[in-house]
Amino acid sequence: MNRLLLPAVVAVAGGVLLATALFVPYVAVQFRRRGTVGLVPSVLALAVLVHALAIVAYTLLPLPASTAQLCADGGERPQLVPGRFLADAAGLGLRTPADVVANAALQQFAFNVALFVPLGAFVRHLTRRGVPGAVLTGLGVSVLVELTQLTGVWSLYPCAYRLFDVDDLAANTAGALLGALAAPLLRRLPGQETGPARVARPVTAWRRLLGMAGDVVLLTGAGAAAAFTWRALVVGAGLDVPPAADRAVVLLLASLLPAALLLAQVLAGGRTPGEAAVRLRPRGPRAPWRAVLRWMGGAGGFHLLNTSGPAVASSLAAALAVAAAVAVWTTRGHRGLPHALAGWDVEDDRVPADGGAAPRR
Repeated sequence: MNRLLLPAVVAVAGGVLLATALFVPYVAVQFRRRGTVGLVPSVLALAVLVHALAIVAYTLLPLPASTAQLCADGGERPQLVPGRFLADAAGLGLRTPADVVANAALQQFAFNVALFVPLGAFVRHLTRRGVPGAVLTGLGVSVLVELTQLTGVWSLYPCAYRLFDVDDLAANTAGALLGALAAPLLRRLPGQETGPARVARPVTAWRRLLGMAGDVVLLTGAGAAAAFTWRALVVGAGLDVPPAADRAVVLLLASLLPAALLLAQVLAGGRTPGEAAVRLRPRGPRAPWRAVLRWMGGAGGFHLLNTSGPAVASSLAAALAVAAAVAVWTTRGHRGLPHALAGWDVEDDRVPADGGAAPRR
């Protein structure tokens, strides 16, 4: 893969995975700070994650297949002459505009500028530090990047396999400056206004779906992490586990355990982690059988069906997901399928206690 394309792919894929892992905490924080989750702030948050990973990826990748010959020659030697890229560009020819556009030295310098433009914009927009603070942050990050390359990723490699270049410091800092100057454009993006976070908000279909998605992400992630830990333990310890026993343990960890933990939480508090993240709670008569119905008709039942293995169970899980999504729009107050089964309504948890703050026993 192209050496410029590979880090970009890694950054985007890693950013999406990291955003998925942080989905529920992010939603919870936004609802407590801003009272809601906005599309534009969420897109900006994802862009920050992807950009941070892009800087890391472009610092480290591609990793060398072998450093034996490289290190025998002393590794990459630092380039300490300011403006050296101009001489390199002239050596490649600058006779026509096409030469300028195709010049590898100029392209590399321009890329280093462009890579740090988002950093300068994000730092100024999100931290309100002003242009000097954004530029100094860009310079500091650039120095860290170049030192990482100079030291062979802080001695993880026996020599430097990437070039320390003072021109990169200048290009990165210039990019941070340009980004800081352009940061006011980000403030013009709509949907970034914040309301009083302590004021109760309406129960909307979007909010209900957001909470449901959070539960699915948590259950899937917890199950995958538990199964991966088991497999890592088996491989790392060299355990000889019969295939049937291994499948049983994976099923227990990936499917039954997360669903059981969710059931315990619903029995104890009435609501799921996803509902807590979007600041919703059930209202209605409390009984264990109602909590079980709420669990079965929601993320708990979906997770069990979706991870149990048989194709028919996966089909039932898909049908349950569709029914739950449709019910969000068709049931009273957007309470959805699981709460309708339990005979509960749904309300904002900022509603005063005398307005029915919790399910009645």
